[in-house]
Amino acid sequence: MLAACGDKANDKSPSRSTSPQPPKARTVLEFLENPEALDEAWARCRNDPGGLGATGECVNAGYAKERLMMLGRERAIQSLKR
Repeated sequence: MLAACGDKANDKSPSRSTSPQPPKARTVLEFLENPEALDEAWARCRNDPGGLGATGECVNAGYAKERLMMLGRERAIQSLKR
């Protein structure tokens, strides 16, 4: 049986609308501007370094924590807005 253009009956590829998209990772700047989000994400990432540790969210949270320690919140934010 031949499928016509747009015929989804025989299409075995995953549908873009039904496949879940991973949430967009927050940026380092977003974390610096929202300390509560940073603390929440960092706690999750530290609790599961083998599973979550390599995700964009955890990498960015780690960089945000590092910048906070080195520069302080205001200088870290300003350095990223240049």
